[in-house]
Amino acid sequence: MDEVQELLAEYGQWQADDALTARERAERLAGMVEVLLRRYLGDEAVELTDLDGHPGVRYDFDGRDHLISFAVETDVGSGRRDVSRAVIRTTRSAGLTGRQGDTRWVLLYWSHTDPGPVDDIVDQVQAFGVVLDRTHLDAALTGLRPLAELVRDVYRRRKPHLTLAELLTASKPAADHWSRAADTPQVPAGVVTYSRGKTAAEPLLVAPKSTHEGRPTGMAWMGQNTLLVTCPEGLLHLDTARGRTHWHLPLTGCHGAPLVRDDDILVLCGTALVRWRQGQLTAIAGGFEGGSVLLAGPDGEPWVQSGSGNTLGTGEGATLALTRAGERTGDQFGFPVTFEASVCSAVWLERRRFLLAARGSCAVIDLARTTDAGPREDWIETPVPYPGHVLRESAGSVFVASPDSSGTGIAVHRMEVAGRTSEPVVEARLGAVLGLTQEPGGSSAYLLASLRDNDVAHVQPLLMKITGSGAAALPPPAPVVPADYDAVRQAARGQRGDYTLDRLPFAEGGQAAVFRAEHTASKTPVAFKRLVGSRSKSTHYTRRMRIEVTSARKWGANPHVMPVLDCSPAHDWFVMPLAEATVEDNRTKLQDPRQLRILVDAVACALADAHQDGWIHRDIKPSNILLLNGRWTVADWGIVRRPSGQTSTAGRLTRAGIGTEGFTAPELLQVGHDATPASDIYSLGQLIGWILTGTPPQTNRPLLPPGPWYGVVRQATQFDPALRPQDIAAFLDLIERETGTSELPVLRAQRLLEAAVTLTDTTAAGQLLALAADHSTSYELYLDVLAKLQVSTARAALLANPAQTTDVVQALAEHADAVDWPERGEADRALQWLLEVAQLAALESQWPLLDAAVQGLCRWDGNWDRWDARDAIKDWLRTLTGDAAHTVAAALRVHPQEARYLYELADERQVHQAIRSAVHSARDF
Repeated sequence: MDEVQELLAEYGQWQADDALTARERAERLAGMVEVLLRRYLGDEAVELTDLDGHPGVRYDFDGRDHLISFAVETDVGSGRRDVSRAVIRTTRSAGLTGRQGDTRWVLLYWSHTDPGPVDDIVDQVQAFGVVLDRTHLDAALTGLRPLAELVRDVYRRRKPHLTLAELLTASKPAADHWSRAADTPQVPAGVVTYSRGKTAAEPLLVAPKSTHEGRPTGMAWMGQNTLLVTCPEGLLHLDTARGRTHWHLPLTGCHGAPLVRDDDILVLCGTALVRWRQGQLTAIAGGFEGGSVLLAGPDGEPWVQSGSGNTLGTGEGATLALTRAGERTGDQFGFPVTFEASVCSAVWLERRRFLLAARGSCAVIDLARTTDAGPREDWIETPVPYPGHVLRESAGSVFVASPDSSGTGIAVHRMEVAGRTSEPVVEARLGAVLGLTQEPGGSSAYLLASLRDNDVAHVQPLLMKITGSGAAALPPPAPVVPADYDAVRQAARGQRGDYTLDRLPFAEGGQAAVFRAEHTASKTPVAFKRLVGSRSKSTHYTRRMRIEVTSARKWGANPHVMPVLDCSPAHDWFVMPLAEATVEDNRTKLQDPRQLRILVDAVACALADAHQDGWIHRDIKPSNILLLNGRWTVADWGIVRRPSGQTSTAGRLTRAGIGTEGFTAPELLQVGHDATPASDIYSLGQLIGWILTGTPPQTNRPLLPPGPWYGVVRQATQFDPALRPQDIAAFLDLIERETGTSELPVLRAQRLLEAAVTLTDTTAAGQLLALAADHSTSYELYLDVLAKLQVSTARAALLANPAQTTDVVQALAEHADAVDWPERGEADRALQWLLEVAQLAALESQWPLLDAAVQGLCRWDGNWDRWDARDAIKDWLRTLTGDAAHTVAAALRVHPQEARYLYELADERQVHQAIRSAVHSARDF
């Protein structure tokens, strides 16, 4: 296909090059024809020749010698007289006048118009040859039909010239009449099983049975009560009111939805794109792979989606492209697209924005800016298993039709592209989707599907009409519900029925699949991981999942370990937060030194806790490190090596090699149980090397990057584990020494505080909170920097990740006991900051955060007896009501000794009774 497109590009340049002389134009054209014939016939059967100063091409085909000479019209509307003279000179010099010998002579006449003024030429050559025009050459160049076969067919018909339409189309008998669906028992009752809101679907027409090879592959709206259905034998004109059909374009090889415009119709035929206009057939583009999709682009211009981006992670062999076909052969312009997915179809949205629909995920790509579909976190989950038919509703929404995952029906979904949401519109008990189109204005849509049949060799199309499918007929998408993982934790009970799963997983491995799901009670989106097939009954795999759950829960307080929210008592599934991305999705971004260091520190933090307890992960790799709430977390602890005495019975997990090829330490390839912290450090070194080099890792081959990280990776990936850093602390020391990027956390915190205060970086407050969470024991960072961060300025960052903010507040509370006596103003700063956070939490109904902040106030005030701050606390407590008052009261009861300083409130009638009761109890403590 690349060879075809390269020759088409050369042809386009040749047409546009006005600087060529007439002879140069003919010679270049002869060269392209020679290439065409050699590809089809082989090098030995074709040769260039000179015909008395004019170029020619000789070739052997079907046991006969052929000669092609060329006449090129140099300017629009000129050249016919010159062409006539050229024809005479060429034929005389070749000795072919009167058709001497066995040589068949062909004049290829190229003009600026399709097919061009050939009548005069035919009159002069009909006694001894045939004439091919530009349309024949275009058909050969695009791959519609080989040039040698076109010449043969003209000779067989014994006419000096035949149009391309006369050669490739043939009269066909009248097509079968389609019956009203209501009048035939072949359509079972209850075909439509679901329609949403005002959307209604009804069977309209049913076609006679045909062989599976003859089933329709696309459909387009043509006009009042008229559809154009694509069949392997051509385009079928269908009257939806009467069910009458006739052949509109009888052309073998057509496939996919046609594009109907004001004065012409375009359709893919084989690997070429053809135009049918007023009985004239022309090929305008080609070189497309099988399964390509024709779509209408801006202003109705034709575009073609072709190829595949699915390269199984290798990045090699991807052929996915969007091609602007243009209006004449040689004008096509392709955009190679990077999207690692098996694309089934595409649809134009607006300007140069297209939606690529693939199994599992869809992606929006703006060709005006990039040909990359972006990172995985920007992709949109595909609501159907096979999105082979996509229909544009507006620039922001599309309809997708597909068989459902059960194989017993089909479904039409409406996707909101911007909102990344979808909802079913119609579900029906039918077999396959054969076409989808819509009337202008979106008042009605038509779905062509097949009736279910046990005989797979036959197909019987059914046409359905869908009304009320426009945007006005559907309710607006539901608002996105923020994740409330604490609610999932609190409600966890190991019940599979508490979760609603998507039909298809978004990640699959050899043993388990991960689904996007929703916690029904709280409407929280989560990730649901379950064992697949017989593995759910296997003791070996359920033990492995139990270890994974146990590990995640063991270090659940570590912010860089992916938590488990709920799990099955049988350990055949568990639930975790829905991650935003993996390291695999963000390799390019992580090449930034600052981002890389953040990642490495996060993984090191997770491993340090595990190693301290004697647990070794053994499978550190890009896909096992997930981004959650802007923070990197380590997941998939299923093959962790536990401390001596806690390991399972020896088996294939421990005796054989373990881990992932390329990332696994050499010592684990023979005996998986021989793991030490140095084994995880090897994998972490390989991870760094993979990020910086982009090279797929190989067994025992360190990925050494250039630059400051070279020494880190070299030492971390030594073959002998004794030569590597022996623990995470030593590994981090190695990074500081080799990269020269050592910086105290408090210094970085000061820079972030300045950026947050001056608003020079809108992300600075969030980064400062994350840094504080990662360095919870740094008294200097908390009291000298964090407590100076204005809560009003950092409001968005504090609320963006309430769990992290709660951790920070709890850490600040711990610092109340960190020194014998705080420096001047430190206790006041801490109390003021905690009070403002508490006020914000109460206002936003963030009860865990409110509880932590009030307990922090109690600890600081109880330890250091700050009168001014206490007065402000009392004034705030007097204003509280409802749930906020009850939450505060519960926190005060935890610290009765400190809460007794608020004794006046117990006697104030305007104070909420819950708070009065808590203070009263503390006063008597």
